Amino acid sequence: MVSKKSSVIIAAILALCCVLSTVYLSCSKPKKGATCDDYRCQNGGYCSVDTFYKNVFYPHDYNSSPIHCNCDTGGILLPHCNCPSGYEGTYCESAFITKYLREWDVTQTVISSDSAATVGRVTKYSAFLLQSGTPTTFFINNICDSSNYNNIICTIDSTNSRNFVIDTLSAFHMFYQHFKFTQEGIGTISADDSTITATLWTRHLNYNVNWQNDVLKLVMKPHHQ
Repeated sequence: MVSKKSSVIIAAILALCCVLSTVYLSCSKPKKGATCDDYRCQNGGYCSVDTFYKNVFYPHDYNSSPIHCNCDTGGILLPHCNCPSGYEGTYCESAFITKYLREWDVTQTVISSDSAATVGRVTKYSAFLLQSGTPTTFFINNICDSSNYNNIICTIDSTNSRNFVIDTLSAFHMFYQHFKFTQEGIGTISADDSTITATLWTRHLNYNVNWQNDVLKLVMKPHHQ
């Protein structure tokens, strides 16, 4: 026969188990949050639900106050739009390149050359980024400080919108035989949007009428009036 004291102990153990189960279910498992049902991603974006954990502040629907999970291991389920290359924003509503369409101050440096005397030579000029008509491409005008090199098309990388390829090899870019690009250029937009860097490979006739190959590094900063 179970004594009264034993019954009290058993009841206490059962109560403790219930409390621990409640804590486990509420804190070790992700909390229910918004779903993708009413989350309308645009321009080919798609919605997924991610779990955000303790000490991570994140808006419930990107338009409301932040949510903070106080659980040690638990989290809250939140929807998120995964945008295709060229788009950004809460619902993939904005073309990525739009905010870069402006005049840029360029510092162009020869970082490698057939001629040692040319290495380190710096040229400064202005270049212009223009809309091309698609969200994944844009134009650069006045590249290499030459008005003959306008509408040079740049294509944003399919996996990282901050990287792009500069099409300097198409036949319509070859205006003069004494100056050519020898391969496609590459560029990167910094995470803080303050700098665009690019690398170009060129071949030209120097003063001695010899072919000279140069590698150019372009550092571009927004032009301020």
